[in-house]
Amino acid sequence: MNNIDVLFICNNLGETGAPYRRIGYFLKYFRSRGLKTICIGFIYLTRHGIAKPFEGCYSVPLGASLRSLAVLPLNFLLSFLLIPLILILRPRVIIISIPDSYLVLASYIGGSLVRSKIIIDIRDPQEEIMSSIYKKGLSSFIVKVYKRINYSIYKRAQVVVGVTRTLVTMMASEIRRLIYLIPNGVDLSIFKPLDKEEARLKLGLSRESLLIGCVGGLSSYGYYNILPILTAIRKVRRELSIDIKLVVAGPIYDDYMRRIIEGFRDESVYLGVLDTKGVITLLSACDLGVIPRIGDPIYDYAIPVKFYEYIATGLPIIVIARKCSELAEVVEKNKLGIVCEPQDHICLKSAVTTFATNKTTLDKYKKNVLAFRGHIDRRIGAERLYKLINKLISK
Repeated sequence: MNNIDVLFICNNLGETGAPYRRIGYFLKYFRSRGLKTICIGFIYLTRHGIAKPFEGCYSVPLGASLRSLAVLPLNFLLSFLLIPLILILRPRVIIISIPDSYLVLASYIGGSLVRSKIIIDIRDPQEEIMSSIYKKGLSSFIVKVYKRINYSIYKRAQVVVGVTRTLVTMMASEIRRLIYLIPNGVDLSIFKPLDKEEARLKLGLSRESLLIGCVGGLSSYGYYNILPILTAIRKVRRELSIDIKLVVAGPIYDDYMRRIIEGFRDESVYLGVLDTKGVITLLSACDLGVIPRIGDPIYDYAIPVKFYEYIATGLPIIVIARKCSELAEVVEKNKLGIVCEPQDHICLKSAVTTFATNKTTLDKYKKNVLAFRGHIDRRIGAERLYKLINKLISK
């Protein structure tokens, strides 16, 4: 007899991360609909200490969170600690949220032993990203084997879902099966604009400055690069004598990023790692947000969580991304902000200048953002996933 209805499995469920925002919302939603739902997350050893899942989530020790293919075999072996837990919990449905995909095989074996239905929830196509990074030698061979194992399981899973249209199309082509779109989004009951003056007072930010918000992890090897936006802000500040600052919050993962923040002290305010309430306060204090994506085409599928959080709090957006990316298409189609190609420093400087000197333009984009806000409700994805789960359970 099954003990629970739905079991979420995800590598990193710390309360400041995007996976927690998505899965935490689904947990609450499914429970409100009468499904007994729990989650399993890994305790992680990182360069900055131990990272644990949020409270109420089962913990499996121990994984290593390092940017190296060398730790993959270790994490892969440790993931088999999931199997005894799955045997005890006997879930009717297992949802494996990716990344990280090294959890897939152990989860699938455990689920097969208790006859669970498997749903693969792809937030980022980790195997494709790894293939783009490791192209030669033994590393390339390991990634190809790893990809083949995981994709064979994806084909056997009862349901596979993805978070964007581009990702769904990409993965459907790779594994040759139907992929359902379960969009990301944001909890609009929590993420909503606060009074700007009160938010600035609470954070100690100037009432007169033009503030550009940026939330998320800061590293020299991730999806994002804040150096171009800081450089553009510095140029506009010096040429127009306007006080503009980038207000940043999130973990700093390496010394290079610390040096950048230190080198742009006049152009930036770093607020550390904030909880959800802190992020909402930060965004409410700002005039607009920025998504400083790098130019690698492998990330054209992605619409980051910060996009939804900016929209929910009423912020127009400066987007640094390839014009053919899904993020750029959504922003331009709905007139939510200004899009600049990576390396187009003239466009980026012009965008900062436009928002700093033209309040009418800023207000126009803000009006569009608020009108679009209803389209990014995370409940939309939760309802779709709930229907899929119900179909699996009823079979």
